[in-house]
Amino acid sequence: MNVTALRLRMLRKEKHLSQQQVADALGITRTAYNKYESGVTAPSRKLRELMDLFGVSADYLLGKDADAPDTKPDDTRIEGQLRKYLGLSDAGRGIVDITLDAVYQREQKGMSGSAP
Repeated sequence: MNVTALRLRMLRKEKHLSQQQVADALGITRTAYNKYESGVTAPSRKLRELMDLFGVSADYLLGKDADAPDTKPDDTRIEGQLRKYLGLSDAGRGIVDITLDAVYQREQKGMSGSAP
């Protein structure tokens, strides 16, 4: 999966949108949008609309700007982890979600001064 495809999937999931909802916003079919997310085709003609929809730059979508909004210095590592997560089964993602929620809650309690 290329960087553009990975970022499109990540941005869509962050906004809790389905592929159909994004496709409708772009005025294309879900199949056409799926090709963007799977890396089969590049979103050349819809780049501006995707930038507007997700609030990011073209450089970010195309993987040219590591310091674009909503990115971190270790973006490559995060994208690698996201790629692994997205490759899991529903059951596997469920386990990761539960684990992540538990660790996050424990650390939030630690930040507020409470003992875990």
